[in-house]
Amino acid sequence: MILMGLALGCSHAPEEDSSLRDFPFSQEGRVHPQVFRLLYSEWIPSAYFDRGLGYKGSQFSAVALTELIRKYRPEERWDAVLLECRDDYQGLVSIDDILQYDLRLGLNMKLAEGTERPAWLEPMVVIVPDGKEAPRLERFMTANIRELRFVRLSEYYAPLDAAGLKSMHAQRGGQVFKDNCLFCHSLKGVGGNKGTNLLDRYDFAKGAGGGPQFKKDFTAFHHKDNPDKQDMEQFVDEETLRRIVVFLRDIQ
Repeated sequence: MILMGLALGCSHAPEEDSSLRDFPFSQEGRVHPQVFRLLYSEWIPSAYFDRGLGYKGSQFSAVALTELIRKYRPEERWDAVLLECRDDYQGLVSIDDILQYDLRLGLNMKLAEGTERPAWLEPMVVIVPDGKEAPRLERFMTANIRELRFVRLSEYYAPLDAAGLKSMHAQRGGQVFKDNCLFCHSLKGVGGNKGTNLLDRYDFAKGAGGGPQFKKDFTAFHHKDNPDKQDMEQFVDEETLRRIVVFLRDIQ
């Protein structure tokens, strides 16, 4: 097996640091990195992760984000966790997601010998444990996390929601974009900057040709055999891709 990430040793439940016992977050919602040492960790598999990357037998030394929520009750002020990553990627999971699917945070990982690992696949990693039927969404595959920060969804999405989309297709496309695309392709100052700015690169106006070119480029880059393991086809089918184009047209 290949050992990657932080070497945490065996499963543990260490003594609490009294300075973090009551409030391990900054006033801006940033989680103190030492807090994860206060949570119980164990090695677990994740069929959800393996299926998403085409792997087998991956193992993670993980802590339960549900324990963090129930222990410190951040939902009294916030309702989601923003995941800031080292490669300009940005993930987001709601507290409801964490509780419903018992989401874990992988602090260390072991991949099968000979596994081809893309550069972005580093701890910390969001992990869906076995037995939890989470929907197939990119936001549950966030990796290379450097910081967790609690936020309010209404404030985070405010610049996008201000667009006041009226078309049902645009609204549905917007939700798909939020769940799968915004983490790489920011819009209106919201999201990550790992990928290109889509509104600058394509003209989505009807008849301009930007929509068809965008769909062509998306399919060419995000297919299942992508060498960087960025298989977006597992999350976005042809119909949802069409709705994304309608959403981007309205936003632009």
